[in-house]
Amino acid sequence: MSDCLHHHLVLLPAAGKRVRCRYCHLTIDPKELGDNHCPECYEVHGEKRSDFETIEDGQKVIVRYRCENCGITLDGQN
Repeated sequence: MSDCLHHHLVLLPAAGKRVRCRYCHLTIDPKELGDNHCPECYEVHGEKRSDFETIEDGQKVIVRYRCENCGITLDGQN
């Protein structure tokens, strides 16, 4: 566990259109789907699942910050 208090946060740019895996609920940018399957399901379960739902604007917005001291990414809801 880090002793960092995360005092130096940088707001990360908002994501554009995103997709969510219907199995593990990983939310990812469609551009990051290199082989068109969920990387989380493949890594954890060894299954190439391609069943995604599109996250539309107006749904839950996640605001992301990165700590400049330790590099951790923090998520919050707006």
